[in-house]
Formats: sequence, C-alpha cells, structure tokens
Amino acid sequence: MESQHRSLLERIKNWAIANDNVLALVMTGSHARGDGKPDELSDLDVEVIADRPDELTADGAWLKKFGGIMVSQFFDEGQEYPTRLVLYESGAKVDFTLASRKRLTDMTQAKKLDSLYERGYTVIVDKHGIARDLPSPSGQFPVVSPDQQKFTAAVEEFWFEAAHIPKYLIRDELWVAKFRDWTMKTLLLKMLEWRAVTKGKTPVDVWYIGSHIKEWVDLEIWGELQTVFSHFDSSDSWRGLLATTELFRRVALETAEQAGLVYPTEVDASVTRYIASFEGKF
Repeated sequence: MESQHRSLLERIKNWAIANDNVLALVMTGSHARGDGKPDELSDLDVEVIADRPDELTADGAWLKKFGGIMVSQFFDEGQEYPTRLVLYESGAKVDFTLASRKRLTDMTQAKKLDSLYERGYTVIVDKHGIARDLPSPSGQFPVVSPDQQKFTAAVEEFWFEAAHIPKYLIRDELWVAKFRDWTMKTLLLKMLEWRAVTKGKTPVDVWYIGSHIKEWVDLEIWGELQTVFSHFDSSDSWRGLLATTELFRRVALETAEQAGLVYPTEVDASVTRYIASFEGKF
C-alpha cells in the first residue's frame, strides 16, 4: 500500500476506534485482495459497520476528518447500502459503504460470503468481534454466462440501436448518434465478457465496466477495439458504426457457438441491409 493510502487509512481507523457508533471497519477491493493489482492510483474501499448507520448518512461532516475534500458523491437510493465516494485533496479516493452489523452477521450465520467479500477482505477494526466468525475469502469471482433469453435480448437491442445511427448522421444529430453509439458499446462490452467466460475451461475475471480489459481479450480483438471509437463528425461516425457492427457480429457468433446458443441471424441481416442502404451518403 502506498504511503498516502496507508496514512489515510490510519486516520480512518483512529476515527473509527474513537467513534462509539462505529462497530467495525472492513476493507474490500484491490487493497484487500492481495492480487498485486493496486497502485498509487487505486481507490480505498472501506465498509463502515455502524450501530446507527443512519446517523452517518444524515451528516457527512465526519468525512472531512480524514483530509480536505476535493469533491464527493453521495448515493443513498437504488442500491443495497448507502455509499460516500470521496476524492481527497491528496488525490486519494475512498469509497465508503455504510451498513449495520446485519451486513456481517448475515454472512456469518449463512457461513457464506457475498461476491465482494469472497474476492477478498481485510478487517481493520472489530470492536465487538462481529467480524471474527466471517468465513475466509476464497479469492473467487462471479462468472456469469448468458442463457438464450439474455443473449437474444442483447443482440436484438444492439441491432435496434445500430439501426438508428444512420438517420441521426443524415440529420447531423451527432450528439444523439453518440448517445445511441454508447449503448451499442455497452452491449459490445457485455458480449466480449460473455465470450471471455465461455471460451475456455479456466474461469476468467472480466471485472466490471471494462476494467483490465486488455488482460482478458485476445490481442486481435484489442487491436480491433482501436477502430470502433470515432470522431465527432458524420464521416468518421459512419466508419465507427461499421467497425462496431462487424466486431459485435463476430464476437456474438463466437459466443453463441461456445455457449451452445442460437444467434438471431435474421435480425442482424435485416438491419445490416438497412444500414447498407445509406452507403455513400457521408
């Protein structure tokens, strides 16, 4: 762990020990996994297990005790636990998760870790031994393979979005075209993930949002990914559209073959013909 992370974590630890509301601190993420991935730019992922976590969510003044804050984001809705993402003036970023003791006791009673803890965790503070009986992490990661329904839905959504791009380029609606294009890119990423996890017998960790993608895609695909992002103009956006559809098709067909799924050929063919009708207009 880099010195700035170490000193920041020490301040958080001292605060937790002195705060009667805090029961435990658990570090997850790259600094807890021990896989050699963290560096000086890695975030600290810290779970604050509190007797009354609502007090910590109601008032964020405690976050300033660890250093000057450059910018922060608070998320309370639409997720299992409230989070506080804080970028300190030192450049270090901490992702705080706020939870009650139930967060740990549920895993202890079930004798099973959730996927985050299974990757690796480190108990920093445990005042009352509530983390003592947590199972040891295996270092394993979730591997999610597609079924036919999810695969078909992803392919059809990709081609649905692709069909919109030419008309927006004709209208010079470049921002809207990029908006549709990004949806295509997220579906391409999903297909790349599925291809990776269905390709061989050895499990592959595809992380999330494309993290470490260079480590789990083939060198050839890595080269092709250099071509799918385009400039903010109609001509290059058209080129990028064709490169994206070609790569998606190949990756999806390989995924279907590896996973024993059926590729929606007719959807691909009909949309591809429609897109081809705009050839030479950019």
